[in-house]
Amino acid sequence: MEKTDTITGAQAMVECLLREGIEHVWGIPGTQNLPFLDALRDTPQIRFILTRHEQGAAFMAYGYARAAGRPAIVTATEGPGVTNLATGIAAAYKGYVPLLSISGQQEEHVRERDANQDIDQTTFFKPITKWAYSIPSAAKLQEATRRAFRTALAEPLGPVHLDASRDVFLEHTTRQDWAPGSYRTTALPDVPVASIDEAMAVLSKAERPLFIAGGGVLREGQTEAMIDLAERSGIPVATFQYYPDSFPTTHPKALGMLGRNGWGSANKAAPRADVVVAIGAHIDYYSSTFKYGVFTPETKIIHHNPVGTDIGVVYPVAAAVTGSTRSFIEGLSDRIAKSGQRWEWLDVGKARSQWDIDRDMVAAPAKPIPGGFIAKTMRAVLPKNGLMIVDAGNAGKHVRPLYDTYEPGTFMSIDDWASVGGSFPIGIGAKVARPDRPVMVTVGDMGMMCNIGELETAVREDIPVVCVVFNDNGLANERAYQNELYGGRFFAVDYGQVDFGAVARTLGAHGERVEEPADLEGALKRALDSGRPAVVDVAIDRDNLAPVVFRP
Repeated sequence: MEKTDTITGAQAMVECLLREGIEHVWGIPGTQNLPFLDALRDTPQIRFILTRHEQGAAFMAYGYARAAGRPAIVTATEGPGVTNLATGIAAAYKGYVPLLSISGQQEEHVRERDANQDIDQTTFFKPITKWAYSIPSAAKLQEATRRAFRTALAEPLGPVHLDASRDVFLEHTTRQDWAPGSYRTTALPDVPVASIDEAMAVLSKAERPLFIAGGGVLREGQTEAMIDLAERSGIPVATFQYYPDSFPTTHPKALGMLGRNGWGSANKAAPRADVVVAIGAHIDYYSSTFKYGVFTPETKIIHHNPVGTDIGVVYPVAAAVTGSTRSFIEGLSDRIAKSGQRWEWLDVGKARSQWDIDRDMVAAPAKPIPGGFIAKTMRAVLPKNGLMIVDAGNAGKHVRPLYDTYEPGTFMSIDDWASVGGSFPIGIGAKVARPDRPVMVTVGDMGMMCNIGELETAVREDIPVVCVVFNDNGLANERAYQNELYGGRFFAVDYGQVDFGAVARTLGAHGERVEEPADLEGALKRALDSGRPAVVDVAIDRDNLAPVVFRP
């Protein structure tokens, strides 16, 4: 794009994206965002990925942002284009994922006259974004885009929304060539020394302390520091449900993830702890059920979060700590080293051994194929550095308790939103962010149908993601709830049979269907080795239902 002092609003927005290092935009064009797309056409540094549905585009941006550790951009036209984005944007809001949604808006002269596709889009987005704004003129566009990035990247991270009409995108304005460091902070403040001292004072009196690693550990790249802290102190480590890769479950000090569909080793150890140190932590419902069980009323909680809005929301704390995760881990590690204290209250290996016995029981091969067997086989086939993307519902419940992590940034789920069907497009976005790593997706048959059109996107854009469908021709998660809560009175939980392997082949992807347990490993390996988007459709046991009630 040739630089002149005066440019269109659309060109100004694209230049803002370039200064922020944006390399990809997902979405679908429409009348009111066409000028933005036209500016992207003239910008080879940014790859535009045309999707089949706006929901798929939003989830791809979600997956990219999570896997790349930086913001992602999604675009749609006004009206239904905007409403179709909502599910993925809401998932980003609940999962602390920095997205920027850029949409069209009806032109000013038809607005608020009950025109075609005209709604109050900013009001629509306000409950599911950190900030939503309609840009009134090209003169305000660069300022608004700078604020959007500043807001999305401030803790707690999250999505923002901007919309503008075709008139605003085409209007001319003066270029404002501001570097990101001139309008937003690029580093979190350190935890105050007094706060670390307060936390250490509580920890030093503990007999049975437990670390729980959260999303802040991942976002700040502090897994190695967390490992060093555990090894130095002897304190065992559990993780919150959505971040089992924040502390590798294969480490000798790892207890695995807490909570519903979590690990027995973590759920049995946590209630025994007299002090819990939650690091980089949002205390979510699935990990805690927002009641005493995993945590006891007697447990002293040291809660660290980069900002204070999450602290004390669910449980009262003995010490509240805010600031960067890095500085808190470093501060604790230094103080523990100076104190010479070491805690060896729990035989983690023994706790894990018992849990491994329990896991092996649910992962045995059988016909019809049980979900646990699929999960165990997926872990065996996927390389240690591969990314696993887990959908909501029954399929995800089978995978979480059985899936070991080896490296940070290798596990992803639809955090705290549980939107069925998001995992496949999330996997596509994650693969674009990490092309050097294999990506495997766990999804049920209902979830696969939600965004099945994005198979064509993956084929057209040459994005080789392997999607494993746990296919029981129905809604197994709701079967489980109806079985548990309604005495097995099943209703509205059955679908017709779909061979997703055949559908994949029709769309140009690699596709197989598996009905015998002995055939699963080979099918998964062929899918990974194909170098193409792939679907392995596995006929699973309809009666093999994951637990729905949390039991520590």
